[in-house]
This record gives sequence, C-alpha cells and structure tokens, in this order.
Amino acid sequence: MLPVFLFGGLAVQISSELDLSASAKGQVVFGYFAVSALSSAWSGRMTERFGPQILMRAAAAFAATSALTVASARSFGWIFAAVAIGGLSNALAQPAANALVVYHVDPSRRGFALGVKQAAIPTATLVAGLAVPAVGLTVGWRWAFVGASSIALAAALSIPTTAGEIETRSTAKLQRGTLLPLIVLASGSCLGAGVANVLGAFTTSSAVDAGISPGAAGGLLAAASALGLGLRLLSGWLADRRDGGHVTAVGFMLIGGGIGIVGMASDQSFILVLGTLLAFGSGWSWPGVFNLAVVSFYTRTPAAATGVTQTGSYAGGAIGPLLMGFMVEQLGYDWAWLMVSIAAVAGGVTILQARRLLARLD
Repeated sequence: MLPVFLFGGLAVQISSELDLSASAKGQVVFGYFAVSALSSAWSGRMTERFGPQILMRAAAAFAATSALTVASARSFGWIFAAVAIGGLSNALAQPAANALVVYHVDPSRRGFALGVKQAAIPTATLVAGLAVPAVGLTVGWRWAFVGASSIALAAALSIPTTAGEIETRSTAKLQRGTLLPLIVLASGSCLGAGVANVLGAFTTSSAVDAGISPGAAGGLLAAASALGLGLRLLSGWLADRRDGGHVTAVGFMLIGGGIGIVGMASDQSFILVLGTLLAFGSGWSWPGVFNLAVVSFYTRTPAAATGVTQTGSYAGGAIGPLLMGFMVEQLGYDWAWLMVSIAAVAGGVTILQARRLLARLD
C-alpha cells in the first residue's frame, strides 16, 4: 500500500514539481486501484492454487519496483504507470495474507491477526505523513520513494520458504449459491474503501487548502493514521472476544466515519482536526473485522472469497479518488467532503443489509 499513500501524502510536493492538478492526482490513485480490482479475483484463485507465500513474495517485489519507478518519474504518465504497478502488488498481497492467517492462526486469535494485517494500510499513511516533514521538505520527495522501495525489497526477502507452503494450497472452489452475499458485501466495501482511499490521498492537500501548513498537514495525516492503526488492532482484539456480530460492527464503523468526514469540510482548524481523527478512527478501523466476517463464513475458500470482496474494495478505491479530484475542482473541498460522507453512510447501510444473506449460509 505504501506507493499510493506515499504519493497522496507527498502530493503537494510532487504536484509542485510535475505540475499535477487535483484531477490528475485522482487519476493516479484510480489507476492503482483499478489494476487491483481487475486482478484481485484472479489473485485469490492463484493463492488457493499455489499457496500464499509465493504470492506474498511477488507482491513485495512489485511494490519495490513501483516505488523505485515513482522515484525516477518525470511526467504524469510516468507517475501513473509506476503507481499502477503497485496496484498489482496490492491485489497479490491481500488474499494471500488473508489465507495465511486462516491457515496458520488459531480461530480464537484471527480477529486480532487480521487487525494486525489490516494495520498495514494506516501504517502506510502514517509513514507517508511522517515522510512529508522528514523527507519531502528536506531532501526531496523522490528519496522517500527510494526508501519505500528498500523496505519493500527487504519484505520480499524476509518471507520464508516453509514446508507449510505446500500444505496451505486448496482445491476448494466457491459455489454459485454462495456468491450473492459476497457481491453485497463487495458493494458495501466498494463504498467504504472509496471513502478510505480518498482520506489517504486527499487529507494533506485538503488541510493545506484550509490554511494548515504543509508540515502540520503531514503531521495530521500521521496522527490520524496512528489512531486508525491502533483502532484496527483494538477492533480485531475485541472481535475475538465477541460471538459474532462482525458484520453489524463494520456497518456502524462506516457510519461513524461518515459523521467524522463532515467535520473535514469545515474551515475551522479545530473542527477539521477532530473530524479527521474521527474519520480515520472509525471509518478506517473496519477492514480487519470485515475480513474476519468473510473468512468466518467461507472457511474453505478464504482467499477466493476475500478476492471477490476485495474486488469491490479496489473498485471503490479506484473510483473514489477519481471522483474526489473532479469534485474538488468543480465544488471545492467542503462540498466534496460532504459527498464523501454520504458515501460512507451508504456503505455502512449496505454492509448491514448483508447480514440476512450471510445468515442463510450458517
């Protein structure tokens, strides 16, 4: 996830050098998640066939390539293609990591384990936020991507080859009658992920537009990301101590995030900061619990099932920032954030509607 969120965090500095508009920034994020959406279901099937470790190594290698290519970018087209490579990395990593958790983690700890895994996303935005004052405003934004490439390469080399790699392959396939709940869940996650990725891509630019300094805007993104990270871990830990109800929890988390986003439309710094923290804290803490709900109902095909739901997430991740860039140029950040808030609430309501369909699978 680091290439796309690092791009979002350093968008002010990148745009200043390469002359990118708000809509162009949205298009870059769109390309990343469009590639993820198109390859996610295929990635889930490949994970079931070859095992998660192989796919995770490939994901880290593509992420390293993406970040290093961004570091050498000289134009919009170069940036777009480089970040899109990272989209393939994302699609490979998510179902593989979900499957690894299901196959190797005790069911009583899966919620926390998936929370740790999903903490990767706010960690990426935390790093992106810290990179603004630490790297972007000192030695330049390109060096931040060089560092990201080094981290990804280290991750690729650190994934061990084990005998369990053969054991965690599966021949099970999704049955046609089990697809409808996944489609509804994918629709809700489409809205929710679109909101989440807009937050990651536009928070710093929006804060600067509201009068906050670039360094402070990066600090706000880092603080909000840290809160989202902590609450992902906490929500996973709490899910392990609860008997079901995961889908309901996800729905209300998204609705709470939508309320926070309303505050991001304010031109008052205090309200904007509080709204940002609530938006990240509630509107970003749901994916681990969401994946736990999916794999709890699809224990025989966790990678294939989450490959379907992640397709919705990636589609939202692609469309959300693209629409956000357009709305910012036409309406300004205040009205654009209000539209994003409505999308968050709609996503929560859609997730809640999936409960009855999933109950039939029990």
